[in-house]
Amino acid sequence: MARLQEFNGFTQVNLHASVGENGVNAKNDVIAVQALMRYGLNWRRSWADVELPEPNGVMGPKTAALIRRFQQELRKSAGRGVIVDGRIDPAKGIRPSGRRAMWTILMLNTAAVETFLLSGSQGTNYIAEISKHYPAFKAAVSSNGVGTLDLELEGSAPGIGTLGLSLE
Repeated sequence: MARLQEFNGFTQVNLHASVGENGVNAKNDVIAVQALMRYGLNWRRSWADVELPEPNGVMGPKTAALIRRFQQELRKSAGRGVIVDGRIDPAKGIRPSGRRAMWTILMLNTAAVETFLLSGSQGTNYIAEISKHYPAFKAAVSSNGVGTLDLELEGSAPGIGTLGLSLE
C-alpha cells in the first residue's frame, strides 16, 4: 500500500513497491502513481496532448509509457541524475545514490506540489486536494500501511470536548 512518508521535512507520497516496467505493480501503488501524474501533469503544456488515465490501479501499457515519458522529461531538465527505466521505485531517503541522483516518486510529488501552488487552491495541501479529486487515491494511500485514523475534537463546554474516532 502506498503511504505518506516524511522526506527532508516534507510529507510526501511514497510507494510500498515498484510501479512500471518489471515492477511489482500492486494496485494501491499504481493508483498513487496514476493520481499523482494526473493531478501533477494535467495542467502542463507539454502534457496537454496526453490522455492521463483515471487512477484505477491497472498497470497497462498507457501508464507504463507515461512513466517513461515523465522520466525522459525529467532527464532533459534535471540531467543525468534521472534514470529512465520506465519504473518508479519507492524512495529510500532523499537521494538514491550520489548527490545527483533522484527518486522519480519524489519528483512526481514535486510536480503535484507545483500544481497545488500554481492552481491557487484553497485546500490545505496537495495530498488532500488529490484525495478530493480522486477518491481511489485516498483509499490507496495510508500513513501507517494499515489504514487511516481521523481524529476530531468537538467543543461541548468550555474546556471540555468530545473526541470522535473513525477508522477507515
